[in-house]
Amino acid sequence: MSIENLAARLDVLDAEGAVVAEAEHSVAVSRLEAAVAVEVLNLAEGLDWPAHIFDAANSEWTAETIHEDYGPFQVIIDKPTGPKNDLRLLTNVGFSEWLARDDARNHWQVARLTRSIFAQGLCVTAWDVDVVEPLVDVAQRSPRTLVREYQGQRGVPQSLGRWLLREGETITLEDASASVWSRVAARNLILALPDEYDSERQMLRFKGPPRLDLQLPADHDLITALEAKGFAMLQTALQWVFEVERETEMRHILLATEIARCGGSGEEASSFLRENLSAAFDGARTAYQIQLAGLSSDTLKVLAELRKSVTDETAKVIEATRQIIGAVAGALAVGVGLIAARITTTTSPWLIAIVMAIAGIYVAITIHSGISFMQLQREVRLQWQPRLYRFLSKHDYKALVSDPTGKAEDMLKMSAKLGGLAVMLTATAILFVPSADSPKLPAGSAQSVTKSGDATTAEKDEEPEPAAPLAAPAQRDQDGRVPPKVAK
Repeated sequence: MSIENLAARLDVLDAEGAVVAEAEHSVAVSRLEAAVAVEVLNLAEGLDWPAHIFDAANSEWTAETIHEDYGPFQVIIDKPTGPKNDLRLLTNVGFSEWLARDDARNHWQVARLTRSIFAQGLCVTAWDVDVVEPLVDVAQRSPRTLVREYQGQRGVPQSLGRWLLREGETITLEDASASVWSRVAARNLILALPDEYDSERQMLRFKGPPRLDLQLPADHDLITALEAKGFAMLQTALQWVFEVERETEMRHILLATEIARCGGSGEEASSFLRENLSAAFDGARTAYQIQLAGLSSDTLKVLAELRKSVTDETAKVIEATRQIIGAVAGALAVGVGLIAARITTTTSPWLIAIVMAIAGIYVAITIHSGISFMQLQREVRLQWQPRLYRFLSKHDYKALVSDPTGKAEDMLKMSAKLGGLAVMLTATAILFVPSADSPKLPAGSAQSVTKSGDATTAEKDEEPEPAAPLAAPAQRDQDGRVPPKVAK
C-alpha cells in the first residue's frame, strides 16, 4: 500500500459526499459508512499509521466491533512528522484548503504531486523531496496598491509570491495536485489585472478607454476555460508587470489599458483573457518601449557623446593600424634593398645588419605604441561604463560600443602580428643570404708565355727609345740673320 493510494481514496470519498478535513498532523474523514470506515482504517494501518474510528457520540470502534447502526462514522489518521519548517499535506482537498490560508512556510509537501512547483515565494514538492535550490526573496509591489476595491474585505491578494512561477518554470494541468494550485493561482493572478474589482458582483473593471467589465467565474470554471495556454500567458504577462518594483505601476496601467482595448463588456474573464491577453501583452510591451524611447535631453546628450567618443576611438585605432602597416612596408622595402646589396656588392655585413636592426626597432616601437593605446582605451571604457552608461543594457552597450571598437582592435592586432612576422622573416633572410665574391687581383707587369714542347720562359722588357739629339744652333752673320742653307 502506498501513500498516493490512500490520498487518492480520501479525495474520491470527499467528492462522493464524505467530509475530509486535514490538519497539520492529522486527517479526519467524516460521514462514512461502516464498511468504508473499515476500508480507510485498513489503508492507514497498511502504512503503519495510527488510525481510529469514532461514531457520532465520539465512541471509539474497531474493525471487528463496528456496526452499521451506529453510523455515520469518522476516521482520524495521524500523519508522520515531516522535516522542520515544512508543511506536509496528504490530500488535494487539504492542499486546496491550506492554499486559502496565510501560512508563512515556503516549502510544502503534497503526497499526490508528481512534478514540483517552483513559485517565486513557494516550493511545492512530493513527500520526502528536498529543495535543492533555495528560494530567493524577490521584492514585489503589492497588487492591493494597484487595484481599487469598494468593499471592506479585500479580495485582491496581498502578494503574488505564491502564484507567480519562477522564470522558465512550467506546470502541467494533467497533474491533479498541480491543477489544484493552478486553479487558486489563476484566480489570484486575474484579480491583479484590472484597475478596479467589485467583489460583490464579482466584476473586473478596466478604465480603458474604452471601459471594459469582465465577469469573474467560479474557480473550477475559471481554470477550465482559461486552459494551459491561457494560464501560461497569464503567468508571462504578470511576471513582466511585477518584474521591477519601481516600474510595476506604469506597466500595470499599460497592460490594463491594452486589455480594455481588446473587446466589449459583459464577457467572461477566463475565456476573454485566453483569446486576447497575448495581443494585449504585446501591445503593452510596445507601449512600454515607446515610453522608454522618450528619453530626456541629458540622456540624448550622453548618447551623442558616446557615439562621438566611439567614432573617435575607432578612427584612432584605425590610424594606428595604418601606421603599423606603413612602418612594416618601409621595413620590408629596406630589407629587400639590403638583400640586394648583400648579394651584389661587397658592403660590410655588419653595416647591413645595423640598418635592418634600426628598421626592425622602428616597426616594434610602432606596434607597441598602437597596442598600448588600444589597451588604454579599453581600460578607460571599463572604468566609465558603470558611471556614465549604466542606463544601457549589456546587449545595447555591446552593440553600440564593444562591437565597433572590437572590430577595429582585431584589425590592429592582426596587422601587428602579420607585420612583425614579415619583418622577422626578412631579417632572417638577410642573415642567411650569401654575400658577393672577393674582388679579382689587378694585371702585373710580367707576362708568362708557355709554349708546347718548350720549357723556357722568355721575359722581355720594353726599353724606351732614345730621345733624338738636340739640333745645333744655327749660325748667324754679323747682322744677326741666319744665312740660307745651300743645297749640296
